[in-house]
Amino acid sequence: MKNKHAVMRNLITGMTGSALLMISDWLMGATGKGNVSNGVVQSNWASAAAWRYEAAMLIAGFAVFMLYSGMKEMIRQVKLTRTRRDVWSIRGAKLFEVGGIATIVATLFLQAKGCILPILYHKLYATSLMGADMLTVVDEVFFYISIPFYIFSIIIVFFTSVPFIYQIWQGRLKVPRWFILLNPLVFWVVGWILRRFGSYLITDFTACMVSFGLLMMFWVTFQHVSKIPDRSEA
Repeated sequence: MKNKHAVMRNLITGMTGSALLMISDWLMGATGKGNVSNGVVQSNWASAAAWRYEAAMLIAGFAVFMLYSGMKEMIRQVKLTRTRRDVWSIRGAKLFEVGGIATIVATLFLQAKGCILPILYHKLYATSLMGADMLTVVDEVFFYISIPFYIFSIIIVFFTSVPFIYQIWQGRLKVPRWFILLNPLVFWVVGWILRRFGSYLITDFTACMVSFGLLMMFWVTFQHVSKIPDRSEA
């Protein structure tokens, strides 16, 4: 591999961006003790400090640039592992590219959704509106962005994770097969299961599971690249 050190550096940048995104997700998604979920609306939004959501957006803004640096390298590595003898690896690489691009394009949109709705509810809480009216307003605002929100979320999680799992399972990424567990889809499922226990500590912990899965995917790719000989020094 040519410029191996540059590739690894870009993947480390991607990991750093994912770590920042985890912080952003936690600031945005952790609701704390005594929270009651009313669909989209969380009761503790009313008492949450506004700076959390402002900081979450700012951190996500920095994270996106770092994610781009790492994601373009990860897309390249997945493409390099495809083979003409396996049509599914070719199709998977294309899907992964779509998912990777969607991750860069949609991250700020998804973070904005996660921050604007709590801020809106917080502001409405200070008015004379009744509780049911506030819930209705927030739900209606979410309705207008719900379709792209769900579409982008599905593309990001499934289009990156499934092809990545396939390439590992087929042995094209030079990592142990159990690494198929290290991706956003698996961690999203784990987070969904953990939230069923109902403890607020567990719920808050799972706020950043998808971004943690993204970090792990960068790390797996880094491990793959580290085992490839550096031809630039030959």
